[in-house]
Amino acid sequence: MSTHLIKLEEAGKKYVSHRFSLDLYQNDFFLISGGNGSGKTTLLMLVLGFIYPDSGSITKRKLKIGYVPEKVALPPFVNVLDYLKTYARIKKGTVDMRLVHHFEVPVDKTMYELSKGNQQKVALLCALMGSPNLIVLDEPLSGLDDVTKEKFVHVLTDVYHKGVSIMISTHEPEWFLAVATKHIHL
Repeated sequence: MSTHLIKLEEAGKKYVSHRFSLDLYQNDFFLISGGNGSGKTTLLMLVLGFIYPDSGSITKRKLKIGYVPEKVALPPFVNVLDYLKTYARIKKGTVDMRLVHHFEVPVDKTMYELSKGNQQKVALLCALMGSPNLIVLDEPLSGLDDVTKEKFVHVLTDVYHKGVSIMISTHEPEWFLAVATKHIHL
């Protein structure tokens, strides 16, 4: 039996019409889709503990979480490789240079010089660092071309098959349907 990680019981915020009830277990790949304003990001914020519910309850285990927000904000004048190394030290992990090369991240540039897609790649690499129990991604495919999306889905599938739970909010659920174990459409 899988370990229970997070449970939401009728958890909600006043500004969202939905009340969320869900169980997230170890080795779940949880997909959340829906239109703008449907509550996808709010649900992720509740799961992460960044906001607290106005109603209902949330219980969760202590977890190591890798997270990418909907809008990535990286320090503009920091060198990419220096940033990745610093982030790896903070997360008590290492920079996976195989993935850096796989995603063709230009490590010799500053964040300011990167395209939106390359900044997204840096954020995704950071979310994978430090052996997280749970990876939470809000619109992770934003700014990525189809080739990179395919590469990312493949890497994420490998991470999931190694026992890491994943929760993704996306407008593009078709990229993850084959691997998702649970899917909520809001």
